[in-house]
Amino acid sequence: MNDPCTAGCVTLDDLNQVRSHESYYPVLLRSQPRPLITLTLLGQRDGAAPAKTVKDFPEQIRDGEMLWVDAESPTEEELGELKRRFGLDEFAVEDVIHKDQRPKLEDYGKNVFAVIHVPIVKNHRSEIIELFIFFQKNWIITIHSMESELIQAVDSRIRARGLAPLGNIPSPDLLYYVFLDFAVDAYYPILDEVENRLEELDKQAVTTFKTRVRRMENVVQIVTTIGGVRKRLMVLRRSLTPTRDMLGMVMRGAVPFVADSSLRSFRDVYDHSFQLLETIDNDRDRTSDVRDLYISLHSASTDNTIKLLTAVATMFLPLSLLAGIYGTNFTPGFFEPGSDSPLGFYLFVSAMVITALGFVYYFKRSHWI
Repeated sequence: MNDPCTAGCVTLDDLNQVRSHESYYPVLLRSQPRPLITLTLLGQRDGAAPAKTVKDFPEQIRDGEMLWVDAESPTEEELGELKRRFGLDEFAVEDVIHKDQRPKLEDYGKNVFAVIHVPIVKNHRSEIIELFIFFQKNWIITIHSMESELIQAVDSRIRARGLAPLGNIPSPDLLYYVFLDFAVDAYYPILDEVENRLEELDKQAVTTFKTRVRRMENVVQIVTTIGGVRKRLMVLRRSLTPTRDMLGMVMRGAVPFVADSSLRSFRDVYDHSFQLLETIDNDRDRTSDVRDLYISLHSASTDNTIKLLTAVATMFLPLSLLAGIYGTNFTPGFFEPGSDSPLGFYLFVSAMVITALGFVYYFKRSHWI
């Protein structure tokens, strides 16, 4: 690799020394952080580790070697240094600075710029972390805004066994595939959690109806929860759809510096992206079904309450009619004037009870109550 940097350029040690200085983070405790820009050189070495950390940018990258530059939360000065040293495109660097980019893949001639979305779970909420990647035939640059588990996982892998079994010779396109593979696989546990949550909501719907919990605020809370699940799925879909399109570009062979021999590896991630999108769409349909189920059960519960009240009102209607006609003051001698017989009172009470029980029996047989 020809190093375009001339005398007076900032070195890696200079950058990390500035980043770790106490005055750089005045509001934090005085501690010595790890270097936020790391250089890893991958190559074929008999009896040696497949990857090693180097302190300075190598003047030349030999055949069979590859340089990985990882920058965590770089400053504009550091990005400018990387831009001058590796010939990065100005518009791509602006995308890194401004962030909030869709997953995409752009060819700038001298190198390729890609944006990968990595989903994470933080405080029981799904968030998307952006990973910016530049790569060419013998180097790759990764830029991210925080300490990333994905970067740590990839770093552990390549230090243990390089890029095997993907290839014997390290190449940026294979490492780019590894990042995509890890990022797409990160969707699976989140979607599994969503599906488990939907299963719980399904069970809770039936339990709620069986126990006749008809309080409207319970239904509102559950519907709100379902809305949160749908929003979470939408965030994942908006991130995964352009990722699938980006993988489609790779599979069509439209991306330079990606060897044809590497396309077989990308096909696995491409298939996973389609599978995940189908899972997201199915889960969205399930959220609609669960929401409709809750609303239907609440409507059915309300209908049962109205039926019961109607039945009670119907049972008391003739009783009220009788009481209105004859009154309720049944004195002795009502049916036999001049006598002391209380028969009229007992007959009226019996008629009321028989009428009420008759209506109850009728409603039971009609499955009203």
